[in-house]
Parts: sequence; structure tokens; C-alpha cells
Amino acid sequence: MSARALAAATTLAALALAGPGCLMTRYLAQAAAGQADLLGRARPIEQVVRDPATPLRTAMMLAEIPAIKQYGRSYGLRIAGNYSTYSALGRPAAVWFVGAADPVAFKPLRWCFPIVGCFAGLGWFDEDDGVAQKLALERAGYDAIVRPASAYSTGGWFTDPVLSTMLGGGDDALPGLANVILHESVHATVLVPDEPFFNESFASYVADALTDHWIGVRFGPGSPEDLAWTLGQATRLPRTARLLDAYEQLKKVYDGAAPRADKLAHKAKIIDELMADLHLHSRPNNASLTETRVYNGGVEPIAVAHRACGDVRLLVEAGKTLTRADFASTLQDDLTSIGKLLATRCAAAAPAGARPAVGPSTRSASAPAG
Repeated sequence: MSARALAAATTLAALALAGPGCLMTRYLAQAAAGQADLLGRARPIEQVVRDPATPLRTAMMLAEIPAIKQYGRSYGLRIAGNYSTYSALGRPAAVWFVGAADPVAFKPLRWCFPIVGCFAGLGWFDEDDGVAQKLALERAGYDAIVRPASAYSTGGWFTDPVLSTMLGGGDDALPGLANVILHESVHATVLVPDEPFFNESFASYVADALTDHWIGVRFGPGSPEDLAWTLGQATRLPRTARLLDAYEQLKKVYDGAAPRADKLAHKAKIIDELMADLHLHSRPNNASLTETRVYNGGVEPIAVAHRACGDVRLLVEAGKTLTRADFASTLQDDLTSIGKLLATRCAAAAPAGARPAVGPSTRSASAPAG
């Protein structure tokens, strides 16, 4: 582990000891240990690619990463030393994300930490720990979820490695890898404290727009990679739209004056219909629907800003100007005003006669990466 990584891990460990409450102490302690283990496994990508023991598919995918990083940099993404190493984790997920919400309101439970701010979920390096926290939250009366995440960004606190969990299979594997690297690089470039609805929607939108363009440049229209990625995105779009529709239906119920029991009964009916429409095997709840809203609910205002900017580069530059003071509240979920603000700042910064390099994306749904 590098001196910088060791210092960062030590800082997190110190925060764990300083933080109030048993959960914060336990969470930050496992985060420090998990991050240290992850970085301790990291090997330079060039070394892994040259290693004859590396599976050919893994080596071929890793060999693409320098070009993906350079592509991201060309659109203003801050990548620095990220994704120059590779960590083989030997498990199916990087972390297990746990989120919770009020059963009759879209009010996500917040976890707040010194320096880094507030979050609407926690990532656990051990699956059993994540499941245990979910069960504890349910016992406390919350709607809760736990799900695997293939990747996440430390937002500049660490030099993020490529993880084995980021390498998928099928013809969309390289587009998926590029999308994850670009998504997490957006987080390293534009990250507003206490505003996960903006951070995730912005990263999803920018990464999707860039991935669409990158596939065309790298593989060409109609290639197996293009067709596989397009099919995957097209499958997600109606599913995500239906989930967001259920979110809006439920929000109207929760905002009404009906008794709690009536709200719960109406909630059950809406979710029953949602499960039937999407043929779901697990029951959505306020926590899972909040997460869908976090990653996708703010995409339309960002698309409006992108149309004003005309170019992802300008959109990213406008995003860099945002601060916590630009938001009306912590965990602001309505990004309409932020989209307008981005459009204004983007238009002001656009050079006269500029031609768009990557125009507004026609795709607006992305699977959550972290």
C-alpha cells in the first residue's frame, strides 16, 4: 500500500474512533479495514496484463482502460491516478449497499460523518454486516434494502483501483466497464456534499452520454458491443420509468391527509400492481424506490441543461461550479432548479459558435454503480 493510501486509511480509522455512536464507530472501522484490504490487493494494471497467469479475457479488458481514462479526461473528468491498478477481490461485489426510508414517506434515513458529509446509504465490505444492518433497520420500523455494488468512488480520498467485480461477461462487458469508470470518474470530478440525488443522477447521465459516444468511436455503430449495450439500456428504460411512476403515485399518497393505516393499504395496492407489471420476484419498498429516484429521477433536468450546453465538456465544467449553497436543502430530490442553474452557467461559458462534441443522450436510465 502506498504512503498516501496508508495515510488515508489511518485518517478514516481516526474518524471512526472520533465519531459518535456505536454504529458510526463500527461502520467507519470496517470501512477503513475494508479499504485497506482493497488497496493492499492492488497491482499495477500493466503488470497484471503482462502476467501469463492472468486470464486472457481479463487481460484484454484491462488493456483497454488507459484509452478509456484518456477519453474521460478529454471531457473534463478528473481521473488523476485512479484506475491504474487492479484488485482481484474474490467476492461477487465490491460492497453491499444498505439504505432505508420511512414506510409512509420518501424520507431516506441519513448517515452523517465528519468532513465528508451526509449520505442516504452505507456500503459494507462484508455481506453479512450489510444484511445484519438491513434487518436491524427493519426491526426499527424502516423500509430497508441491501444490494451488491460492483464499484464505488471514494471521491478523491483514495486512488481507486479497477476491481474484479467491474469486469462483466457478454458483448456489453467493455461498454459496461467504460460506463462504470466514467460514472465513478464523474463522482471524482463533481461531488456536492449532502446531495446524493444530484450526484448520482449527474454521474449516471454524463456516463451514459459518454458511453454511447465511446462505443461508436471504439467499436462502430451496429457492432456486437453497440447492439448489446443498446439492448440493455432499452430494456432498463421502461422498467425504470415504471418504477419512477410508482414513486410519484406513492408520493401523492404520502403527501395526503389520510390516516397512516389508509396510506399503508394504498401503498400495498400500488406496489402489488408494480410487481405484476414488471414481473418482480422481490417486493419494492420506499428504500428501493428512493434509490431508483436517486440514480434516475434527476436525469431530465440534467438533460435540459445538456441541451443548453450542447456538449458534455461544458456540462461537466458547469457541474464543477456547483456548491452546497446552490441547493435549497440537504438531500434535495427535485433538481429542476439545479438543471436551470447548470443551463445558465453553461450558456454563459460556451464559446460563440461552439459545436457539440457529444450531444444530449437519448438514454436516461442506468443501473446503479455507486
